[in-house]
Amino acid sequence: MTATDLAAVMADLHGAAERIWMRCEADWPGLTVEVLPEVDSTNTRLVQQGRQGTCHPSILTAVTQTAGRGRMGRNWQAQPGATLTCSVGLVVDLDRIPGGGTALSLAVGLAVAEALDAGLQGAQTDATAPNMQPIGLKWPNDLWLGERKLGGILIEACPAPGLSPTERWVVIGLGLNVLPPPPMPEAACLPQATQRALTVGAVWAWVVPALLARVRQFVNTGFAPWQAAYARRDVLQGRTVQLTAGLGTAGGAPQPALATGLCQGVDSDGALLVHTPAGLQRWQTGEVSVRPAPHPVH
Repeated sequence: MTATDLAAVMADLHGAAERIWMRCEADWPGLTVEVLPEVDSTNTRLVQQGRQGTCHPSILTAVTQTAGRGRMGRNWQAQPGATLTCSVGLVVDLDRIPGGGTALSLAVGLAVAEALDAGLQGAQTDATAPNMQPIGLKWPNDLWLGERKLGGILIEACPAPGLSPTERWVVIGLGLNVLPPPPMPEAACLPQATQRALTVGAVWAWVVPALLARVRQFVNTGFAPWQAAYARRDVLQGRTVQLTAGLGTAGGAPQPALATGLCQGVDSDGALLVHTPAGLQRWQTGEVSVRPAPHPVH
C-alpha cells in the first residue's frame, strides 16, 4: 500500500470513527474509538488493555493486521484497505447470561448481518436492490454470502482488575471482506453495485452501532429473542453437517469426525442442534468445528 493509499484509508476510517462516537457515546459513557495504521491484532490489543485494568468501552480498528486471529487460533487473512478488521471491548456479566459467549457470538453475528443488509439496501441502485442476497450465518461465528465466507467474529473474555467475580472483559472481534479481491479464492466480499463507492469506513460505521445496541439488549435478555431471526439466516439448518474437534493434528491431518447428522438449527441458548444416529445432540462453541455437506448438484 502506498503512502497516498494509506492516507486515504486512514481519512475514511477517521471520518467513520467520528460518526460512530457521535451515535454511541451517549449510551456508552467513556467510549473511545481509535484508528491505527497497523497493529498485530485488534483483539490482542484490547485483551491486553483489559488485563491492565483499562476497562472503559473501547473500539479499535486498523488498516493492517500483522497477526490477525480467528477462532481456535486460526490465522485471519486480510487485505489492507479492503478488509475491515476491528474489535470492541466491553465489560459484560457473561456468567449470568444463558449460553454465555456462544450465545453472544450468535447475537452479534445476527446484528452485523442485519446492519450489512440494511446498509447495502440503502446503497444499492434501484435496478440491483431486488436481487440482493441476504447475508447468511454459519454457527458459531461466520458470515456467509452464498456458499462462501464473507467474514468472521471472534469473542474473547477474560477477568480484569476492578471487575466483579462474574464480570468479564469481553472483546468482540470482526473481520469482514469489504472490497475485492477477497483474500482467498474461497472467500466472498460485499456486493459492489452501489450508487456510491463502498469503503471500509462506511461499512464500519454501519455495523458497530448495531453491534453495540445488540450487546446492550443481550445482557438483559440473552439470545432467545433472536432465535427465530437467526434461523432465517442459518446456512446449516436442514443440511448434513460433520463435527470435528478443533483444527486437527499437529501434522495437519484432519481430526476424525465426532458426529455426522442433520442440523436442526440452534436452541435459545445458542447451542447447535444436530440429529445423529445416536439421537439429538447439543454442541457448544468451544467443543467443535462444523462443516456442512455440499449442496447437491442438479
